[in-house]
Amino acid sequence: MKKTISKRKIVFLGLVAALGLALYVNWYYTKPVHEIQPSAEVQTTSDAALGQAQYVNAQAADAYFADAELKRSKALDEAKATLQAVIDDANASAESREQASEDLQALSDNIKKQAEIENLISAKTGGKSLVSIGDTVEVILQAGTLNDTAAVQIKEIVLNKTKVRADQIMIVEAQADNA
Repeated sequence: MKKTISKRKIVFLGLVAALGLALYVNWYYTKPVHEIQPSAEVQTTSDAALGQAQYVNAQAADAYFADAELKRSKALDEAKATLQAVIDDANASAESREQASEDLQALSDNIKKQAEIENLISAKTGGKSLVSIGDTVEVILQAGTLNDTAAVQIKEIVLNKTKVRADQIMIVEAQADNA
Protein backbone atom coordinates (compact mmCIF):
# COMPACT_ATOMS: atom_id res chain seq x y z
CA MET A 1 0.00 0.00 0.00
CA LYS A 2 2.91 2.33 0.63
CA LYS A 3 4.08 1.81 -2.97
CA THR A 4 0.72 3.04 -4.25
CA ILE A 5 0.86 6.16 -2.12
CA SER A 6 4.41 6.93 -3.17
CA LYS A 7 3.49 6.52 -6.87
CA ARG A 8 0.59 8.94 -6.39
CA LYS A 9 2.90 11.39 -4.68
CA ILE A 10 5.40 11.14 -7.52
CA VAL A 11 2.68 11.73 -10.12
CA PHE A 12 1.28 14.64 -8.08
CA LEU A 13 4.72 16.22 -7.68
CA GLY A 14 5.38 15.78 -11.41
CA LEU A 15 2.12 17.54 -12.26
CA VAL A 16 2.88 20.37 -9.83
CA ALA A 17 6.36 20.76 -11.36
CA ALA A 18 4.90 20.81 -14.91
CA LEU A 19 2.31 23.39 -13.88
CA GLY A 20 5.01 25.52 -12.25
CA LEU A 21 7.15 25.30 -15.38
CA ALA A 22 4.18 26.27 -17.57
CA LEU A 23 3.45 29.29 -15.36
CA TYR A 24 7.09 30.39 -15.51
CA VAL A 25 7.26 30.09 -19.31
CA ASN A 26 3.97 32.03 -19.64
CA TRP A 27 5.26 34.76 -17.33
CA TYR A 28 8.58 34.96 -19.18
CA TYR A 29 7.03 35.45 -22.63
CA THR A 30 4.30 37.88 -21.54
CA LYS A 31 6.30 40.26 -19.36
CA PRO A 32 7.12 43.72 -20.79
CA VAL A 33 10.14 44.16 -23.06
CA HIS A 34 12.05 46.36 -20.62
CA GLU A 35 12.00 43.51 -18.09
CA ILE A 36 13.36 41.02 -20.62
CA GLN A 37 16.25 43.27 -21.65
CA PRO A 38 17.47 44.99 -18.50
CA SER A 39 20.63 46.18 -20.30
CA ALA A 40 18.66 48.70 -22.39
CA GLU A 41 19.50 52.17 -21.16
CA VAL A 42 16.81 54.78 -20.68
CA GLN A 43 17.96 58.38 -21.02
CA THR A 44 16.36 60.49 -18.30
CA THR A 45 18.62 63.55 -18.22
CA SER A 46 16.92 66.91 -18.60
CA ASP A 47 19.22 68.01 -21.44
CA ALA A 48 17.98 65.17 -23.69
CA ALA A 49 15.95 66.43 -26.64
CA LEU A 50 12.56 64.82 -26.97
CA GLY A 51 11.97 62.76 -30.07
CA GLN A 52 15.58 61.90 -30.81
CA ALA A 53 15.20 58.21 -30.08
CA GLN A 54 15.19 56.10 -33.24
CA TYR A 55 11.95 54.43 -32.22
CA VAL A 56 10.10 57.73 -31.91
CA ASN A 57 11.37 59.00 -35.27
CA ALA A 58 10.42 55.74 -36.92
CA GLN A 59 6.87 56.09 -35.61
CA ALA A 60 6.65 59.70 -36.80
CA ALA A 61 7.89 58.74 -40.26
CA ASP A 62 5.48 55.81 -40.42
CA ALA A 63 2.63 58.08 -39.37
CA TYR A 64 3.57 60.70 -41.98
CA PHE A 65 3.71 58.18 -44.81
CA ALA A 66 0.54 56.42 -43.68
CA ASP A 67 -1.31 59.74 -43.53
CA ALA A 68 0.00 60.82 -46.94
CA GLU A 69 -0.94 57.49 -48.52
CA LEU A 70 -4.42 57.73 -47.03
CA LYS A 71 -4.91 61.27 -48.38
CA ARG A 72 -3.63 60.21 -51.80
CA SER A 73 -5.91 57.19 -51.81
CA LYS A 74 -8.94 59.33 -50.96
CA ALA A 75 -8.12 61.84 -53.69
CA LEU A 76 -7.67 59.07 -56.26
CA ASP A 77 -10.93 57.42 -55.21
CA GLU A 78 -12.77 60.74 -55.60
CA ALA A 79 -11.23 61.27 -59.04
CA LYS A 80 -12.20 57.74 -60.10
CA ALA A 81 -15.75 58.23 -58.84
CA THR A 82 -16.08 61.53 -60.73
CA LEU A 83 -14.80 60.04 -63.97
CA GLN A 84 -16.97 56.95 -63.57
CA ALA A 85 -20.01 59.17 -63.01
CA VAL A 86 -19.35 60.94 -66.32
CA ILE A 87 -18.90 57.60 -68.09
CA ASP A 88 -22.15 56.23 -66.61
CA ASP A 89 -24.17 59.41 -67.24
CA ALA A 90 -26.64 58.78 -70.05
CA ASN A 91 -27.04 62.54 -70.65
CA ALA A 92 -23.29 63.09 -71.20
CA SER A 93 -22.05 63.48 -74.75
CA ALA A 94 -20.15 60.67 -76.38
CA GLU A 95 -17.08 62.89 -76.55
CA SER A 96 -17.10 63.64 -72.81
CA ARG A 97 -17.63 59.97 -71.99
CA GLU A 98 -14.72 59.03 -74.25
CA GLN A 99 -12.51 61.68 -72.61
CA ALA A 100 -13.52 60.50 -69.13
CA SER A 101 -12.74 56.92 -70.12
CA GLU A 102 -9.29 57.94 -71.37
CA ASP A 103 -8.67 59.96 -68.20
CA LEU A 104 -9.73 57.00 -66.04
CA GLN A 105 -7.34 54.74 -67.92
CA ALA A 106 -4.52 57.28 -67.49
CA LEU A 107 -5.32 57.55 -63.78
CA SER A 108 -5.18 53.76 -63.42
CA ASP A 109 -1.86 53.67 -65.27
CA ASN A 110 -0.45 56.39 -62.99
CA ILE A 111 -1.54 54.48 -59.88
CA LYS A 112 0.22 51.37 -61.16
CA LYS A 113 3.37 53.35 -62.05
CA GLN A 114 3.40 55.04 -58.64
CA ALA A 115 3.29 51.69 -56.87
CA GLU A 116 6.04 50.24 -59.09
CA ILE A 117 8.28 53.28 -58.60
CA GLU A 118 7.72 53.28 -54.82
CA ASN A 119 8.64 49.58 -54.61
CA LEU A 120 11.79 50.07 -56.67
CA ILE A 121 12.86 53.13 -54.69
CA SER A 122 12.29 51.31 -51.39
CA ALA A 123 14.37 48.41 -52.68
CA LYS A 124 17.22 50.74 -53.68
CA THR A 125 17.23 53.09 -50.67
CA GLY A 126 15.89 50.80 -47.95
CA GLY A 127 13.45 53.49 -46.80
CA LYS A 128 9.86 54.40 -47.41
CA SER A 129 8.87 56.57 -50.33
CA LEU A 130 5.81 58.28 -51.72
CA VAL A 131 5.47 59.07 -55.43
CA SER A 132 3.01 61.41 -57.09
CA ILE A 133 2.72 61.41 -60.87
CA GLY A 134 1.13 64.27 -62.76
CA ASP A 135 2.71 66.73 -65.19
CA THR A 136 5.74 66.35 -62.95
CA VAL A 137 6.86 63.54 -60.68
CA GLU A 138 7.34 64.25 -56.98
CA VAL A 139 9.19 61.73 -54.85
CA ILE A 140 9.20 61.99 -51.05
CA LEU A 141 11.78 59.85 -49.26
CA GLN A 142 12.08 58.78 -45.66
CA ALA A 143 14.50 60.92 -43.66
CA GLY A 144 18.10 59.76 -43.88
CA THR A 145 17.77 57.93 -47.20
CA LEU A 146 18.57 60.71 -49.67
CA ASN A 147 22.13 61.00 -50.93
CA ASP A 148 23.71 61.63 -54.34
CA THR A 149 23.69 57.96 -55.31
CA ALA A 150 20.06 57.53 -54.28
CA ALA A 151 19.05 60.67 -56.21
CA VAL A 152 20.64 59.34 -59.40
CA GLN A 153 19.02 55.93 -58.93
CA ILE A 154 15.61 57.49 -58.27
CA LYS A 155 15.81 59.70 -61.37
CA GLU A 156 16.81 56.67 -63.41
CA ILE A 157 13.86 54.65 -62.07
CA VAL A 158 11.39 57.48 -62.74
CA LEU A 159 12.74 58.10 -66.24
CA ASN A 160 12.42 54.40 -67.08
CA LYS A 161 8.84 54.12 -65.79
CA THR A 162 7.39 57.45 -66.99
CA LYS A 163 7.58 59.81 -69.96
CA VAL A 164 8.69 62.88 -68.00
CA ARG A 165 11.94 64.77 -68.52
CA ALA A 166 14.67 64.77 -65.87
CA ASP A 167 13.95 68.41 -65.00
CA GLN A 168 10.34 67.47 -64.18
CA ILE A 169 11.40 65.15 -61.35
CA MET A 170 11.45 66.57 -57.84
CA ILE A 171 13.00 64.57 -55.01
CA VAL A 172 12.35 65.65 -51.43
CA GLU A 173 13.43 64.10 -48.15
CA ALA A 174 10.87 64.13 -45.33
CA GLN A 175 11.95 65.81 -42.13
CA ALA A 176 13.19 63.55 -39.34
CA ASP A 177 10.71 64.90 -36.82
CA ASN A 178 7.61 67.04 -36.79
CA ALA A 179 9.06 69.71 -34.50
